[in-house]
Amino acid sequence: MTTNGMAIGEDLQRILWACLAYWSNEPLAFDERVICYSWVARLHQNKFGVSFAPSKLRYLGELGLLAQVDTSRGGDRRYWRINDPQLVAKILHGCNFN
Repeated sequence: MTTNGMAIGEDLQRILWACLAYWSNEPLAFDERVICYSWVARLHQNKFGVSFAPSKLRYLGELGLLAQVDTSRGGDRRYWRINDPQLVAKILHGCNFN
């Protein structure tokens, strides 16, 4: 799968799945929903049995799929939003992760 001319391998597809799964279950309004590494990593670990590095979220940000929105006190936690949830769903269409 490619986006913006860049390849999205299965590992990134699985991370995107976890991002979208967490984001989709947030009770907040769409424009208020955020994700962070620890929340997404937990879902990813439970679903796929492996972890991933936080730098993968940064890479998804470089691809334009995520955008960093805030940091917690002390700067230890990064919060991200999904720029275009419909695009992410389109990228994941047919991946059969469910």
